[in-house]
Amino acid sequence: MIPLIERLENMLAAGNDNLLLRYSLGKAYAEKESYDEAITHLEQAVIFDPLHSSSWFWLGRIHYEHGKLDEAEEKLTKAVEVASEKGDIQTVKMAQVFLRRVAKAR
Repeated sequence: MIPLIERLENMLAAGNDNLLLRYSLGKAYAEKESYDEAITHLEQAVIFDPLHSSSWFWLGRIHYEHGKLDEAEEKLTKAVEVASEKGDIQTVKMAQVFLRRVAKAR
């Protein structure tokens, strides 16, 4: 069986570029701690849909994990803003947890 990232990259190479594909690639790379690749894909995801709160959350989380606290705070704050507007309570709560971690890390 082909690993998930390889399958997703093959889909992207075949021209199937969209929000869900970029989000899935970003999250998969983040879980592998391949932060630069994750950021690249998640930044494309928020270009596809600037109101995709989960993409903003993962961008913020990755920046936090990568030690980039200013960027983490910016992306997590955007995640809270977008998720609040959409009524996405779970993403709001997750982003707030990481915003507290950012504050403690400073």
